[in-house]
Amino acid sequence: MTIQQDILIEQGATMDVLWDLNKDLSTGYSFAMKLRGQHGSGTVVLSVTTFTVAKVGSNTHVIPVVSHTITATLAAPSMGVYDLEATKTSDGSVTREAEGSYYITPEATR
Repeated sequence: MTIQQDILIEQGATMDVLWDLNKDLSTGYSFAMKLRGQHGSGTVVLSVTTFTVAKVGSNTHVIPVVSHTITATLAAPSMGVYDLEATKTSDGSVTREAEGSYYITPEATR
């Protein structure tokens, strides 16, 4: 089941998002996330392929690794859509684990 979760990204701050997946994907999987202004857009606002992944009980916690220097380059305020996909390394099968809207808030302290 795909998690429906909207996320808030603070421009100029380290991204602070956690997905708590109700299954064990802690080994044998890679993750990817893309943000776009809208589903049909060919423009990618942000692409993330580095994640912290940990097994917590029977669940998997997935946290994107996006530094403050990267979020500082994002246009704000802005909003759009994202999804998080898991790829099983043994056979290449892909599942969508999370999806929703994102909103980027502008920073004042630079």
